Order: sequence, then C-alpha cells, then structure tokens
Amino acid sequence: MQFLDYDSLVEQQVTHTFKNASWRSLAWVVLIMAVITAYVAIPKGEATNPVLVAVPAFATVFFMCLLLWHVRQCMNRRNWLVKATEQGLYLNLQSNVHVPLAKDVPAVAFIPDEAIASVTRVQENRIIPSRNGQFKNTFAYFDVALHDAMPDTFLVTLAQIRRNPAIRGAVGVRKDMYAGVRVEDQHTIRLVWDWMTPRELGAEAWFKTRYALGENRSFRAPGWSKMSPEEQDAYIDTLWEWGDVQDAVHLKSLKETISERRAALDLAARLG
Repeated sequence: MQFLDYDSLVEQQVTHTFKNASWRSLAWVVLIMAVITAYVAIPKGEATNPVLVAVPAFATVFFMCLLLWHVRQCMNRRNWLVKATEQGLYLNLQSNVHVPLAKDVPAVAFIPDEAIASVTRVQENRIIPSRNGQFKNTFAYFDVALHDAMPDTFLVTLAQIRRNPAIRGAVGVRKDMYAGVRVEDQHTIRLVWDWMTPRELGAEAWFKTRYALGENRSFRAPGWSKMSPEEQDAYIDTLWEWGDVQDAVHLKSLKETISERRAALDLAARLG
C-alpha cells in the first residue's frame, strides 16, 4: 500500500472513476417543481391566484440555488472515492468535500491488484432509537478484502483525518464527518457507496471484471435494546469513529439520560 497527495496522482493512468453524484436527486426535485409551477401558471379560464403561483415558484428557485451549490461541490477535485488503473485502485481518504482538508496527512492510498483478495457488496439496515420513535436507514458498502493485514500507517492516517482540528465546532466537538473509507477489520477496507455513481449493481459489474467477488450479504445493525451496556458503549464508539457523530451523540444521550451537548463533549474528550 502506498500513500500520496492529490498532486501526485497521475490522472492519465486512471481508467475509471467512482464519485458522488447526489446532485441528480436535487435536479429531479427542481424539474418537478418547475413543472408544477408551469402547470399552475397556465391560464385555465379564470384568473389564477398569484399566491398559488408564487409558492411553487419560490420553491423552484430555492431548490435551484441548492442544486447549483451542490453541483459546485461535486465539481471539487476531492469528489471521488475510487479511481481505478491497470495496476490497482486509488482510494480517496478525504472524499468528503463538505469538511476542510486535513493538512500534512496523506489524502490518497493506492492498493495494487495483487493485494486484493475479493470485493463484496454489502447492505446494512440500521435502526436508531429516539425519544419519539425510531430512525431507519439503509447503507450500501463494498468490502475490499486484502490478502495481508493492512499496515498500521493506514489506520493512523484515518485516525488523523478523523481528528482534523479544522472540523471542530465552536465548543471543540467534532462535526458530523462522512467517512467514505472505513476499516471493518485488519484485512477488510469498507467503502461507503451511498450516492455514488455508478450505483451498487453497476459498480459490482465493473469490479467483477477485475476481482473475485464475495457473496453479497445484508445485515441489520444490532438491536439497541438487546445490547448489554458494554455492547452499547462499543457501538457508540464505533459510530463516532466512523464519523456518524450525530447518531453516536444521540445514542449516548439516550443511554445516560444527559443532554446531547454533554454527550458530545464526553465523546470528544475520550475519543477525540
């Protein structure tokens, strides 16, 4: 495994790029709102109430501004997760364009093909309890299994990125940080595939041309009420390390019946 910065990446060697394309869903919203506005504004015999036209029109303008901002974010050179070459895969360790770049830390890891044992498509169903019910989320991943244990340098680099001082809030608590590259175990790197293009099936078809595919699997995160207190603490710590700060803070506040601000300060003091 090799580490490098963005400037050292040779784009001419890249044959395929997997990147975030979440702007497309917003584009559909803008299109639908524009159609609704046009339909309401078309004369139908009687004068149309201006308010009925203004409401969808303002909504269209709002979502259009949001779309333009999001498209601009997606054009950032950091907006990619995997770049493939004939020799292996580049993994973007700092693909979250919504948080500042961690300085003096490698941004990209290169894994040669001969180091990759298999690639597996994974789906996680997570249910997070709250005072008002439950939040249900589904997450898509690709697990890249390695023949040998990953080097300590890789783990240290991810830890340095998570502890980037530039993503601290006013009270010193780390903000929610989407981590596209995670560690599942010593031999497995987990790639978070939410909002990526191509989607899971297209990406799986591409990976199949290069690597052995593991059996697709789906799992449900452990039920919160069925965990022991120790397991709950471990799960909270895992969410925090993954960058799912809001979920970690919420569960800690729920478990210990404290404010979310206090829970966040406690986690930040203990885990950084």
